[in-house]
Amino acid sequence: MNTKELGVTEDMLDDLVQSTFVMEGGYKVLSKDEIRDILKESLE
Repeated sequence: MNTKELGVTEDMLDDLVQSTFVMEGGYKVLSKDEIRDILKESLE
């Protein structure tokens, strides 16, 4: 299932990125731009 099937639209991405909780200490800490790119790709 992708985010589009969940009802997410591209204009919602900024709000989703801002509400994403980023934890340090994992394999890689993602930047807000990387999170936006991942969410944008998941719309396809």
